Amino acid sequence: MHVRRMLAIGLVCGTAVAGLTGCDAPTSSLARPTTPVVLTGSKLNRLGGVAPERVVAFRWLSGDWQQIPVQVDQRKVVAFGSAPATNSSAGVTGSVYGSGSGGPTALQYADPNTWVGADPNPKVDADDEVVFMASDAGGAAPTGTADPAHTQAKSGTRVEVTDPRASGEKGWVYLYRSDGTLDPAAGKDYVDYDFTLTSGDYKATYRRSEGPNPETSRVTTASYSIGFSDRWKEVSWKVLASGASQVDVLDGHKNQFSTSSCSRSNDTFSGEEGAFVANIDGPVRAIRSYVGANSGPLTQRTHLMYRDREDIVTNLRVHAIPGMMDFVDYSAAAKGMTYRSSTKTGGVAIDGVTDAVSTALPKWEAVDGPQGRIYTRNVFRSSQTDLQAGTTQFYRDQTLPHEPQCWGDSSYYGASGSFVQRGIANTDPRATPTAWLTATRTVQFLPPAADKAKIAPYAADWAADIDAPLTTTVAAFGTD
Repeated sequence: MHVRRMLAIGLVCGTAVAGLTGCDAPTSSLARPTTPVVLTGSKLNRLGGVAPERVVAFRWLSGDWQQIPVQVDQRKVVAFGSAPATNSSAGVTGSVYGSGSGGPTALQYADPNTWVGADPNPKVDADDEVVFMASDAGGAAPTGTADPAHTQAKSGTRVEVTDPRASGEKGWVYLYRSDGTLDPAAGKDYVDYDFTLTSGDYKATYRRSEGPNPETSRVTTASYSIGFSDRWKEVSWKVLASGASQVDVLDGHKNQFSTSSCSRSNDTFSGEEGAFVANIDGPVRAIRSYVGANSGPLTQRTHLMYRDREDIVTNLRVHAIPGMMDFVDYSAAAKGMTYRSSTKTGGVAIDGVTDAVSTALPKWEAVDGPQGRIYTRNVFRSSQTDLQAGTTQFYRDQTLPHEPQCWGDSSYYGASGSFVQRGIANTDPRATPTAWLTATRTVQFLPPAADKAKIAPYAADWAADIDAPLTTTVAAFGTD
């Protein structure tokens, strides 16, 4: 068992509370502080039909209720619509692009500030998401415990959260309808997302038919800061955790067909048609989602940004393409950091000098130095069964590469990620047959490592956690 798990389990063994003793004491033993818990409304019958701002959450701690932050994100099925030819709002019927309701549909996050619009059902319904952090869970409240103050009777829902990787590690969160006097954020704000277009208001000024659409958007938490300069351009990472130098170590999160081709890249994706699905700033997470990547106008990327980590989900929806690279290219400010992976646990220096790194796909990657510590886990899933065999790891640390750099600076610094070197079948739902491909990159930001020897063991445990999501059991609780 990993050291951090042993320490967490120790928290649950202690003083008798409500007749329970020892390791039965009602305290959370979950050891996943960066992990969110996301539930759909379909599992939360007692919250169905309530206004999102009336949903509140509590934990049982030291024999009393303590309110914790919770967030409701509404979703709805939306048509992609036809590709935007103009910025006219005529004929807007709620499509992603804002130019008609035709074409395939997808379940999207609702946002009244984009052409997707608000959820037509303003109450919590089956496809909405309710999210809180596993680290905010508490113990199991004893049967018969009175409901928290300012909550409605017969509205309590107990959510038991279990770690499938560690027997006995559990935590509990209690969801209620409030009487309207409680703040769902519980006075907390884990994530601050400022979506800032240079041109002004999104609906009034965004060029949906062609870019670029410069922006200075930024997400800030206690652990990190992420900056965006256009729809597909994530260009800044600063580790803000204690002890980090807080410099910007990112050149860009990049996509292109190959190292020798710039015909398609984040620069061209942002330069042509596209639109935002949602820009949401909540107390538990921020959501940034958009569509449009050259001849894949339905291709979509969604950033889910939590207190300590970012989940980047890409849904490929495009005609057959020759392959694709997805990699992180660091900036010159990352010099002095060390790159490690599950295939290179000893690490290599990020210094602009070429190193030998395996082309086998790693289960995790990490960079560490005075600038901070960043872990990444990059996986893709596809209905095309031969893709995995045709995918290798890309790594390059070279100040003056011979290939052109599609955008950003002119160098590779610790650039690493996956390279699909086999043709990807059609994933555009407007044509048949249709395959599917979803890529998920998880990024976690931490302080510089106090003990370098623990970087690889922690990373292996962290990656295994991602592959084994927390499970939940939901039941009614409280006054009947």
